[in-house]
Amino acid sequence: MAVPDFASAAMAKRFFFAVVLIFCSVAAQAQSASADGNQSATRPNAGGEPDAITVRLGVLDIAEIIDREQVFVADFFVEISWHDPRLAVDSDVAADLRTVGLNEIWNPRLTIINNRGLDSLLPEVATVDRQGNVIARQRLAGRLAIDLELHDFPFDRQRLTIQVVSYLYAPSEIVFSEDSELVARLDTLSGDAWTYDALEPESYEYSLKDGGRGAAGLLFALTAERGTEYYIFTLALPMSLILFLAWMVHWLPVDIVPARTGMASATVFSLIAFGVSFRLTLPKIAYLTDADRFVLYSTLLVLVSLAITVVTIRRASTGRKDAAERLARQTRRAFPFFYGLIVILTVTT
Repeated sequence: MAVPDFASAAMAKRFFFAVVLIFCSVAAQAQSASADGNQSATRPNAGGEPDAITVRLGVLDIAEIIDREQVFVADFFVEISWHDPRLAVDSDVAADLRTVGLNEIWNPRLTIINNRGLDSLLPEVATVDRQGNVIARQRLAGRLAIDLELHDFPFDRQRLTIQVVSYLYAPSEIVFSEDSELVARLDTLSGDAWTYDALEPESYEYSLKDGGRGAAGLLFALTAERGTEYYIFTLALPMSLILFLAWMVHWLPVDIVPARTGMASATVFSLIAFGVSFRLTLPKIAYLTDADRFVLYSTLLVLVSLAITVVTIRRASTGRKDAAERLARQTRRAFPFFYGLIVILTVTT
């Protein structure tokens, strides 16, 4: 008669209960993960009032404004805060502040529209207190695009913007609070050729097409006024010297042909080369700046001066020296008047 193997039966029973416990544990973890996933995918006030988001942006530095590429290089710190009651805890054991990954909780999904190469310098985490107040901090450095308005260049004032937009939520779902602000130590910024001023943040609706679904946006802006001292020494002064050289041609005796023609030709070539090289520092735009008008008017004056030089040489070589000298005297008197007119037209138009 066979004796039952009670030890094997007990072991099988324990194994069965162990499998059941493991299955229940995995199911509970999966359910918890699913709940956390749903929580991070839906905003705190889903179906109700828009969630209030506060964005504080501190400009640490503006290294430079690159006219030709229409970008500016900035270094700034941003703090984004909101309230999520689902993250509140009542336990006295929990820490006053918890650090969690941004991808583990709900966040307003913000991006910077005019980003042209910003680097994130801090971990993508947030701190959460016992009441469910969330703060995410990040430092960003790199290039941002700007739409330069250069009609008045080099006497222009530009608007440097940082366009924060939620790529997932509309204005009916999140709103930017009135506590959002831009702060900066404007007198310590690196761009010495510019004078800066901070503007109040503006909430707006961003949309790629008229009538399309809009996204909640917040516009931070600085005004930057260009310093003109640099361009006085690099544009106005050299151009004035070229015009002075063209004027000096008419002080030479009318019968000294090689010197007059050489100086007149040199002024034309110098002005054209200088104007072209200077224009290469600006973006390709379809309108004239103040600097372009100054170069254009100066070019016309130099060409007229060259034509008058040719006429005086012609008159002197055909026995009409008195008429040639009279024309040279008239040009000497008129030249400063037209130079002043060029300056006035450049500044006032």
